[in-house]
Amino acid sequence: MQAEITQALAGLNFTAIDFETANERRSSACAVGVVRVQSGQIVETYQTLLRPRELRVDWRNYQVHGIAETDLHNAPTMADVWHELLPYLHRQPVVAHNSAFDVSVLEHTLRDYGLPVPAFHCLCSVKLSKVAWPQLERHKLDHVAAFFGIPLNHHDALSDARACAEITMQAFRSGTHLPLCFKQRELTAGLARRVAAPSYKHA
Repeated sequence: MQAEITQALAGLNFTAIDFETANERRSSACAVGVVRVQSGQIVETYQTLLRPRELRVDWRNYQVHGIAETDLHNAPTMADVWHELLPYLHRQPVVAHNSAFDVSVLEHTLRDYGLPVPAFHCLCSVKLSKVAWPQLERHKLDHVAAFFGIPLNHHDALSDARACAEITMQAFRSGTHLPLCFKQRELTAGLARRVAAPSYKHA
């Protein structure tokens, strides 16, 4: 799969994804936003609310994303929509802003429904941002989006995924060396330690 992923990223073909959670459990995905990028252009988007198996929205999570339990009563489960989500992920480079969180939410939610975790590689746009624009004081999604003038309704899953996609394209086009690691699922693991190595560059 390494050759496929390498070719995809060289052509700026990837999926950006963002999850919101209902409570402290990583299996409590309550919203997902997906953006498909091909040849450096956003070509498709997908979003839906998700009803967790345990329908409980913690007040702290509600304060972040504004999704209430009543919003989720009639929402589909991950099992209901998995056939729609899978094509965006299977054997694809998948980017998220703080990918450790979003990939963990995906994996835990799938396992909660007995669904297999697809084969894919992920990248973290936080790490890409830190290497591409070290001069920024903060690299949270809203700060980087504001730096580039990217519209953002923060913690709306689709808006976050779209901003992540835009930031990722900016990073790969920046001319910054971004050497990736194929030894584990996250391609950007240890990225800052490898910035001097040969890597992708886009004009």
